[in-house]
Amino acid sequence: MFRKKIMKFIIQKKQFILGFLSLLIFAGCQRDDICPETVDTTPMLVINFYANNAQNEPRTSVNLTVREVGRDTLDMLLYRVNSQSIRIPLKTGQNSTKYEFIYNGPAYNENGEIIENEDNNLETNTDIIEFTYDPEEEYINRACSFKVNYLNIDYIIEGGEDGRWISRMRFLTNNITTDNFENDDEEDEDNDDNEDVPTAHLNIFFD
Repeated sequence: MFRKKIMKFIIQKKQFILGFLSLLIFAGCQRDDICPETVDTTPMLVINFYANNAQNEPRTSVNLTVREVGRDTLDMLLYRVNSQSIRIPLKTGQNSTKYEFIYNGPAYNENGEIIENEDNNLETNTDIIEFTYDPEEEYINRACSFKVNYLNIDYIIEGGEDGRWISRMRFLTNNITTDNFENDDEEDEDNDDNEDVPTAHLNIFFD
């Protein structure tokens, strides 16, 4: 009887120790396996819009719809956005990504049909932009794994039958490695030339 009590005590102690060690390991893994939000992961392509006749004058996009070429009508990345700055993803496993940039994109119903006479005061115009680049994987750490940088980025633009609404485009960097521009406002206070302080990867100018 006494021997059975000793064995039971030893088993209980082992279970406690094993449980405690498992808790420590699990807690350690949780800390190491969470990728902090402050770490730069695969960047988006950041685009700012400017008035064509005034290089430093920000301009708001006009009902801008962005859709990958070949996607269904309602499968849109951005839908009728009016903003001075946008962020769009690039494909990581290919050397190019092709988008439709639709100026004054029409309104659609749930069936993908254009809604007539609803905020369609301006004529729709579609430019197709193909972004070309060399994707490069960069190891971050165990928690965040890899990110993809886009090197030697360039573009090819097509206006189509309706002509081009984009007057010109200018990349501010050859390599896209981050989309974190949070500190640019502070730097810009001491700089009179906005062109020297990039707040995006690409500037698009239009009338």
